[in-house]
Amino acid sequence: MDLDRLKQDVGHTWKWLAEGWRHISDRATNALTYFTPGQGEQEDGIRWGLLAVDVSEQPESIRVQLEAPGLDKDDIDIDVQGRQLIVAGRKSYESERTEGSMVISERAFGHFQRVVPLPDQVTAENAKASYRKGVLSIELPRVAPPGSRKITITAG
Repeated sequence: MDLDRLKQDVGHTWKWLAEGWRHISDRATNALTYFTPGQGEQEDGIRWGLLAVDVSEQPESIRVQLEAPGLDKDDIDIDVQGRQLIVAGRKSYESERTEGSMVISERAFGHFQRVVPLPDQVTAENAKASYRKGVLSIELPRVAPPGSRKITITAG
């Protein structure tokens, strides 16, 4: 194998890896949740976390399920802006346990926001949301195209 051929093969490999990385990075960016510690809490700056989300399409609606464990439903705000679902809220978690002679304390405080791109235009009117066992489920009705309506055929 000559040197020019080897350089060409290495170039193709790097191009392939860069395209794959860019694809993974684009998908992961939508999975990151912006988390800001609140006042009086650790102020080390912006943090990122992961709130896993599933978006599924039904004929009349779009269903979004977001894993958000350890929250109270009253700490979650849901908003629709164009083709984006915005889930924001405040996380406040405290746990203390004793293991042998050690006392272990865990705390997490701060605000979060997750923007979920939607595959179609939806309306917040008649939307439904529920929160159970750490999973936020949201059902968003699709917006009917302007001027469209279903016509029923009758026997005649």
